[in-house]
Amino acid sequence: MPHIQGTPPSTRCCRYIAIIGLIALLVSGCSSTTLAYRQLDWAIVWWVDDFIPLTDPQEDRLSQQVDQLLAWHCQSELPQYTQWLDQLRNHIATTPIQSETVLAQQDALFDAIDRLLIEITPATTELLAGLTDSQVEALAETMAEKRQEREEELLSEDPQEQLEKREERVRERAERWLGPLMPTQRAIIAQWNADRGRQTEIWFEGRARWQAALLDALKDRAKPDFPERIRQLITNSSAYRGEEYRLMLEQSRPAMAQLITDLMNAATPDQRVHLRDEIDSLREDFETLRCDQRHPTAA
Repeated sequence: MPHIQGTPPSTRCCRYIAIIGLIALLVSGCSSTTLAYRQLDWAIVWWVDDFIPLTDPQEDRLSQQVDQLLAWHCQSELPQYTQWLDQLRNHIATTPIQSETVLAQQDALFDAIDRLLIEITPATTELLAGLTDSQVEALAETMAEKRQEREEELLSEDPQEQLEKREERVRERAERWLGPLMPTQRAIIAQWNADRGRQTEIWFEGRARWQAALLDALKDRAKPDFPERIRQLITNSSAYRGEEYRLMLEQSRPAMAQLITDLMNAATPDQRVHLRDEIDSLREDFETLRCDQRHPTAA
């Protein structure tokens, strides 16, 4: 069953450029996957420009780099996604599913994200190194504004309300792939959610630390060690988010794998058919993509 989790910002001119290519495909509606993928280039540039007001030369250069990134991604990564979906389809036919199997599938997904992060590091470094002081200020302001918006959306003064909202989000994502949930499955999600404790707060605290580290690095973007600092921020981001975040991440991955295992082992035959159909539809969309034709006249 595909992944049910989240990630941080600009590197929203960094992490999202990477993750958008993967998550937009795995989490978007299957019927729109082909169209979404073909529109990724302008969507990414538009998204970065929302965080940093780019000059025309910067936008042109970023567009070129995004085209190169997506050409690599289409040719090198999409075939692996197809293989991953084939494995996933085979696994859901097995009863019961073992948590070790889900962990292996999950690890493959994270490996794909890691490859994307490595691939986008040079373009991200070049973009960040060329920012003006006013652009850095704009980035800092936008990150702070969006962080506040998300915290207001996801964090409540009432812990019970926050818990319920998080549980609702997980149920919605599970229903996206399985269809209507059974009472047993809703209970599984409720228990998993209760066991997560302060996970949402820890995630936000870690993101704030990471953003502070990015802004600190940007003060010295003309120094020789700047590329290495950005590389570390992109490819080893958890190191900047604090010990509590590291421990949370260490616990959350196996917990997520166990949640998916429990949901699948409680799935009805109809739910398994629903998930299989979703996987098949997504795989068909991958098969129809042509790496040399991401902008056909008719999508």
